[in-house]
Amino acid sequence: MSTLTVVLVSIIVCLYELPRLIRTNQKKEMTVFVAMLVLSVGLYAATQYGQIPNPVYVMEMIYKPMSDGISQWLR
Repeated sequence: MSTLTVVLVSIIVCLYELPRLIRTNQKKEMTVFVAMLVLSVGLYAATQYGQIPNPVYVMEMIYKPMSDGISQWLR
């Protein structure tokens, strides 16, 4: 359900932004906009379906030992 919502919101954003970009003939901006939108929706869907790990888990692996060490030092 949430992936469908993200896709629908992305389509609405495209319908809002792309006509202005086409009208003003901003081809580079349009290419970057579409590429970033497709990449972000794709990464979101991949994390939702377990194809790639959530980036928060990687940050947790990095910062958890530092947090534990600082907590021990402050006690």
